[in-house]
Amino acid sequence: MSRAARSQLPVATPNGEVHIPLPRRVGLVGTPESAADAADATILLPKSPTEEEAERRQRRAAWQGRIAWGAPALVTLVLCVIGLTGPGLWADELATWGITTVSWAELWRQLDGTDATIGPYYVLIRIWAIVFGDSDLSLRLPSVLAMAGAAAIIGRIGTRLGSHQIGLLAGLTFAILPITTRFGQEARPYALATLAAAVATLLLLRMLERFTLGIALMYAAAVAALGLMHLVALLMLAAHGLAVLLTKPKLLWRWTPSALAGLIPLLPVILIGRRQQGTQIGWIPFTDLHQIEAYGLEFFGGALIGGAVIALGVAAISRERGAVVAICLGVVPVGLLMALGAVTHIWQQRYVLYTLVGWAVLVGLLLARRGLLAAISTMVALTVLALPGHAEVRKSSFRYQDTKAVVALIERDYRPGDGIVYGLQDRGPGALNRDIIAHYLPANRRPTDVLMDRPMRTDGWMVSSEHQDVAARLGETRRLWVLRLGEYGDPLDDLDGAKKDVLKERYDVTESWWTTGYTVALLTRKDPV
Repeated sequence: MSRAARSQLPVATPNGEVHIPLPRRVGLVGTPESAADAADATILLPKSPTEEEAERRQRRAAWQGRIAWGAPALVTLVLCVIGLTGPGLWADELATWGITTVSWAELWRQLDGTDATIGPYYVLIRIWAIVFGDSDLSLRLPSVLAMAGAAAIIGRIGTRLGSHQIGLLAGLTFAILPITTRFGQEARPYALATLAAAVATLLLLRMLERFTLGIALMYAAAVAALGLMHLVALLMLAAHGLAVLLTKPKLLWRWTPSALAGLIPLLPVILIGRRQQGTQIGWIPFTDLHQIEAYGLEFFGGALIGGAVIALGVAAISRERGAVVAICLGVVPVGLLMALGAVTHIWQQRYVLYTLVGWAVLVGLLLARRGLLAAISTMVALTVLALPGHAEVRKSSFRYQDTKAVVALIERDYRPGDGIVYGLQDRGPGALNRDIIAHYLPANRRPTDVLMDRPMRTDGWMVSSEHQDVAARLGETRRLWVLRLGEYGDPLDDLDGAKKDVLKERYDVTESWWTTGYTVALLTRKDPV
């Protein structure tokens, strides 16, 4: 065969493509300027139908993967934003706000005395407030983003367990739960802890598939992040350890060092937190039957939606790896914390908020096996059941205290020269009552704090100190507001120190109001006899 003839043969390139040289006299690609150019002119063979179908499947799978995590994240984001600034900050959120008002030096002194276990969250929110301000919207926004992130990770978990459908259904289940919105709208660390737990669970599943040093290090980092947001949430490790033992026992000797590595950065927080335990959580009641009943009725944001999710989750239990991990995560931390709560002051539903991840994954696993029509019908039913809960969680009554109602009452009837007295030893965090006035009322519309000696969060003390000579401090104040945490038939009952006796002697209760979680009273000075 001549050299010219050989130059017209098809040529296979190293990457598998086939090039066919064009005939010298074909004018489809222009007139060659030289014989060499004409010899090198080639065309690319069209892809076969099989190759095109494979590419279409890849593109479709990529889009399904994005939808599996993107749709839950978007739904969660929208639901959390709706009504975000409706209820006012309640006492715990006001503690978050208060920490943004102090200097860095004072912040460290505060953490040495109280709340060291969530100190990393306070540091994070302090930096956030420097950039974005300390409004209610700004303080709650990190929780909104964390919940949206958790929904996305749950979508990824479901995809990891077998299909994009599992991920989408699990993520949407998490998104529509009223309790997801409730804590996505709270300026506290529980939403961020939920995100960290979701990431750790995803990494655990990857570890169960194939252990690598990189995955182990990322898992340790996720465990550390979880503990930095909330130490009690580390009960997740008991769930993960049991899941490893049940699904892949040989991995236990590798998983354990990975988990322990995540605890190393937490040692200072653990040691300081242990010292503060009595003052920080000593107010929590022991677990009893009422607490257990409340879990079933309230944890998911409503009895109906909660019952439905638990029923679906239990129906999804199987020996499959994903189901074992999910049920362990959903049940083990709750059982352990309830048991501990029977002997120490530690049980609070919000401390196990991250277990929602396990229940959502279980629902996704079940619905993905039931077919498209059954899955859609069930999701619609769950959404309907969740609607009453979504209405409730946006009410101030669901947040323990209606601080905005307190402010509205005082602002409505305020007169220049008014004073105010607080109940420092009221049931619950009555010491934080001053934060309501400081946060919501401008300085020129606030009653005078007649008894305060040392402001809140000063010299390492979170609580303000008060002058003991109540009568002297009251002076000639004609009108006096009294703010109590809790509902009191007589607003002066059980008022701490000498306040009760002095106020009863000098003042009459003109008006008294109950709002959710508070008693507000207006007193006027008695006319001299």
